[in-house]
Amino acid sequence: MSDSDHETQEERKLIEKIIDRIQSSPHIQALRERISGERNTAIIVDGPNFLRKIKDRHIKLEEIDEITKGLGKPVIKKVILNEYAGEKLIQAISNSGYEPVVSPHDIYLTMSIEVMNILIESRKIDAVVIASRHARTAPILLKIKEKGKETIIVGFEPGMSTCVKKIADHSFMIKY
Repeated sequence: MSDSDHETQEERKLIEKIIDRIQSSPHIQALRERISGERNTAIIVDGPNFLRKIKDRHIKLEEIDEITKGLGKPVIKKVILNEYAGEKLIQAISNSGYEPVVSPHDIYLTMSIEVMNILIESRKIDAVVIASRHARTAPILLKIKEKGKETIIVGFEPGMSTCVKKIADHSFMIKY
């Protein structure tokens, strides 16, 4: 084997290393996902307003997952809770694949902060799903739209805000 063949093999190995490193980059992976058409979503649930008993049955996080499954791959799933949330509820939320976030203040303030963090830190998010019936989520939806992301609201009757249904790009209702 000549010196030029040896150099060529070393160059190939170096090029392969560089290619592997580039392909494993999170930025390249995110670009691939965008090119492939796979959409990424974030799901934020208004726990106190949404996880409640309606007509003798509890709304479950799995119902939100079922409604939103065709909208893209959920890469972030959080439930915002107030300080009165019990340990069993927090554990059940974790077991459902959601991250429980206990708010020491107003849950809509915490929800706003969480959404803004997602929009700033996760450029790979294409759409944000808000599960809430409350009109106080309207400014959050407007800010998401301002950032160029698609908005989806998931709610149920009675008490679903007409305002948030009109603001959101898509609106889904849980039937019971």
